[in-house]
Amino acid sequence: MSAVACLRVVVEASRTDVPADRLGPLVAKYTNIFLEVRWTLPRRSEPLSYFSYLLSHPTAEALDTVELAHLSQELQVRLFGTGVEEAVKLVLFEGDAEAIARFSAYSNEEVLSAMEDPSGLPCGGRLRRIADDGSLTDIPEQASNAATAEAFRFGATVEGVQGVYFPKAGAFIGDVVNSTPVSATRHFSILDGDAHRPDDSEAFDEACLMTALRLLVECPVVAPLYVPVCFSTFVRPSRRDAWMDLAGIFPAETRRRLAVAVYNVPRAPTAQALHIIRTALAVQFSAVDLCVRDPDFEVHLLPERAVLSVTLALPDGEPEVRLKALRRFASRSADYRRRRIAAGVTNIQGWAELELAMELGVPFMSGSGVARSLDTPIGGKAWKVKNLPH
Repeated sequence: MSAVACLRVVVEASRTDVPADRLGPLVAKYTNIFLEVRWTLPRRSEPLSYFSYLLSHPTAEALDTVELAHLSQELQVRLFGTGVEEAVKLVLFEGDAEAIARFSAYSNEEVLSAMEDPSGLPCGGRLRRIADDGSLTDIPEQASNAATAEAFRFGATVEGVQGVYFPKAGAFIGDVVNSTPVSATRHFSILDGDAHRPDDSEAFDEACLMTALRLLVECPVVAPLYVPVCFSTFVRPSRRDAWMDLAGIFPAETRRRLAVAVYNVPRAPTAQALHIIRTALAVQFSAVDLCVRDPDFEVHLLPERAVLSVTLALPDGEPEVRLKALRRFASRSADYRRRRIAAGVTNIQGWAELELAMELGVPFMSGSGVARSLDTPIGGKAWKVKNLPH
């Protein structure tokens, strides 16, 4: 068994007087000295950049992070002196060779961003922070969201669905599940903009699975129920396995009535990430929708019929910004047709956006301007545009 990971030194450059062009070489100098002295054979280290190092231990199942914790303390003192705390952080990225190579090339800003939102990490990788005592903490840390997670998992929730409208047929073709703790000050939904995105995507996704199960049991579900799941879930193997285990509660006969809406999908997902998503979901779900935020989503990276659909979430902002994004996305409809992938829009908030979407030929749409959250599914029901339940 061999332990391999990429060690990354994350430095808050704004808190040191060292010029930016000298900071990288200085970090590399001290890190190399430390590793040469402390990271002895049979352990090995290889510099990948000023801030990244490939570490391995051929006879161990895990790297000695207690030893590595001393590095952050030394760098802290050498770069910032003794009066500054938490200006140097060490993280470990674990993944295959390709993922490690990509991560090692990340800028300091990209690493800090990935520490907040792991969807920005190379697919299949896992990022953890090395604490001062050498213990490892998953990133992002969920402590601040503990109350929300508890509300989802152990408290009462308000459950609902929002319909997806197909104007050409004048009918709803599916419903997207949502779930909100009764103690929350706003409803949570992936269809209504950033203000309504869940604080804890993991807890939200699990709660929505339970909501979907209840609806399948209690309601006559005709059109597919779309269960939300965050793209970052498929980046972290442990989180993906936990979600898939929970999704295993659905019996095989419900597959044709279940679909998945993968949200927070980056502009250019890797082929490996898409393969993992398709493979993981194919057994229990009949369709996959990718919910993106960038109208220039790189659909050309997707194989033909890779997913059923891609849905653009209109950005929050002024009406002109939102309408511009809608037009930009619709202008690329030919790219989607070539891939045999439908291209829809969500976060529709008013009649002007709904009317423009229909004028541009967007095949399906959703959001509070199309259908508010309801107690029971409306998928499969005919509905005139002027009477939509928004």
